[in-house]
Amino acid sequence: MFSQTAPIPQVKDLPPFHLSKESPPAQLIPELKVPIEKFFNQMLQGDIQRAFQELLVNSRLASRHENISMLIDKTSQAMSYYGKADSFEIYDSKSYGSHLYVITYLLNLELQPLRWRFVYYKPDKVWKLIDIRVDDSLEDLISK
Repeated sequence: MFSQTAPIPQVKDLPPFHLSKESPPAQLIPELKVPIEKFFNQMLQGDIQRAFQELLVNSRLASRHENISMLIDKTSQAMSYYGKADSFEIYDSKSYGSHLYVITYLLNLELQPLRWRFVYYKPDKVWKLIDIRVDDSLEDLISK
């Protein structure tokens, strides 16, 4: 009998790993940094529900109970699957005009990070959280 086996891949055969991020994020607006970092510190303690409740206290998102419950459940599932959170870091922050600001953080878990995107809008004098998203897809952060 004739059998054929594929060669075992070696590290040198893999393409280089590069993050597509070219420069460090801009300095965060303090009034946005404080609640986001408090949110992540509560996540590190495992208090997911409280983290969301406090982050959304003055946001219109708080009234979307079904969506928030689903976000809490999905976050809990992800943390069960990927392991305990041990740190967080800002990945990107960008201003779109003078009224819209998007901040992306990575929450580092044991097996892989979760990407969090916070969208703030400032219609007058106060920034308001208008959207929050989380995912485990890192493909667009990494270039080949």
